[in-house]
Amino acid sequence: MCRYVLEIAKTGSFSEASKQLFIAQSSLSISIKMLEQELNIKIFERSSNGVYLTEEGSEFVRYATKIVDGE
Repeated sequence: MCRYVLEIAKTGSFSEASKQLFIAQSSLSISIKMLEQELNIKIFERSSNGVYLTEEGSEFVRYATKIVDGE
């Protein structure tokens, strides 16, 4: 899940992130929605111009980066 969030944040797009991760966009969207529900936070703000990190999302990205980088 951490890699999913990081890729979306990097690309600014669920569509592009799903291509980079080699998974269906619908699977990626569902996974992120489930993560947001589980953590009771909103990680991404979705708009017609792409996706943006919320304040909580930015905090989660810092945490996810540490996990992925093995710190």
